[in-house]
This record gives sequence, C-alpha cells and structure tokens, in this order.
Amino acid sequence: MSTENLPDEIRDALVRLDTLDVVATSAHVEVFEEMNRRLADALADLDGSGGGAAAEADRAQPRPGPVRPVR
Repeated sequence: MSTENLPDEIRDALVRLDTLDVVATSAHVEVFEEMNRRLADALADLDGSGGGAAAEADRAQPRPGPVRPVR
C-alpha cells in the first residue's frame, strides 16, 4: 500500500506501529494508546472538530517517549 498521499500524522503512526515487532509485548498497549491519540487528533483535524477544552487537555498530557527494543 502506498502511503505517500497520506497525511504526515498517519504515516508517522504507521511507522510507529511497525516497531511493535521489536518491543516487549507489555509495551504494546502503550504504543496502541499513543497511536489511538495520534489518529484521533489527525481525524479531528481533518473534519474540523479538533479544538475545544477536551482536546487541549489531552494534548497537554505527556506523551510517552520511544520504546526501547527488546534484546
């Protein structure tokens, strides 16, 4: 599937999901939650509903950093 016409947020989310095979299974939930937030924000931006206090409060939450590969 070509991703060149997708918004940057979607491409970044897909790249992040590709890391699942190198992170511990226990970290998968964190990755999925991060992707859910990113994709929800991207969809809200696309349909113009991405504003308001709830969206701003969610954006203020710290985002997890990169997950280290399992060795």
